[in-house]
Amino acid sequence: MARLFILLLLAIPIIEIIVIWLVGRALGFFPTLLLLLLTSVIGVWLARREGRQTWQVLQLQIQNQQTPTGIALDGICILFGGFLLVAPGFLTDLLGFMLILPFTRTYIKGFVRYFFNKVLINRNIMVIRRW
Repeated sequence: MARLFILLLLAIPIIEIIVIWLVGRALGFFPTLLLLLLTSVIGVWLARREGRQTWQVLQLQIQNQQTPTGIALDGICILFGGFLLVAPGFLTDLLGFMLILPFTRTYIKGFVRYFFNKVLINRNIMVIRRW
């Protein structure tokens, strides 16, 4: 699991650079730059809007003494999606939009729940302590 994470940390920037270069060859430098900026601006706006709605629902659930598990996972997805949208690149923007938009976030939340249930059942959790 850790090896896969390290591999992704190394591969994602390389893939992003290749995709930006290919889009730049197809569209040109300034349209590509404008497209990257536009996706970041739209992504930040969407993240703020969805985050604000999620925060209101979270507060309402807490006031009604309900456990906000689903909405908390929504908030985490929106926060992570916002970070991905600010990062330059088309693949991170695609994943960021998928995490922010409610109809695609539902599928990702199902995958995250499945993944964490599998990890908890198999007890594949690694704890690192620093002294």
